[in-house]
Amino acid sequence: MAIDHLNDIERALIDNLRLGKYNTVTAPDTSATATAWTDADVTVYGQFPTTVETMYPCIITEMAANGIETQFMGQRLTSGSSNAIGELYGVAFNIYVSVDSKCSITVGGEVYKERRLLNYLMLNSANVLMDVDFPEATVPATVVERHFSGFRDIGYNPDLETWNAISSMVVVFKNSR
Repeated sequence: MAIDHLNDIERALIDNLRLGKYNTVTAPDTSATATAWTDADVTVYGQFPTTVETMYPCIITEMAANGIETQFMGQRLTSGSSNAIGELYGVAFNIYVSVDSKCSITVGGEVYKERRLLNYLMLNSANVLMDVDFPEATVPATVVERHFSGFRDIGYNPDLETWNAISSMVVVFKNSR
């Protein structure tokens, strides 16, 4: 059986962004969730679309790097009741958020457009990314850490007439072999 942890983790990130769900604290249920958008509101791409295919607002995920984070002394790690050979492995993603002047989302009865919509998507994308579950059923690797860098390069592109932002996220997991 081939191990496909990189694709499993990437798929979990994309699926969670498409759903737009994240955890909230709402009394009396402190394990409630909120939905910032639906798949019809925001298009999520697993790679850069062509210019004519792009539908706004959109979120684009891009695997930017992967590699060994820490190799264990002797390469032995405990996996359940047995020993395995492995290491901590990291995978990094760039997440792009983009809106154009024609797109909008209605939030609580108010229409969000342009820069306000970009701000809304940045905050809620961060909420979704920090709450991504990596259940063993869909991601057989044990995720041990995640690092979200926040958004940068926020601004308007006059050539494309879009508002854009980029963030990075690293997910570290146990890679048993």
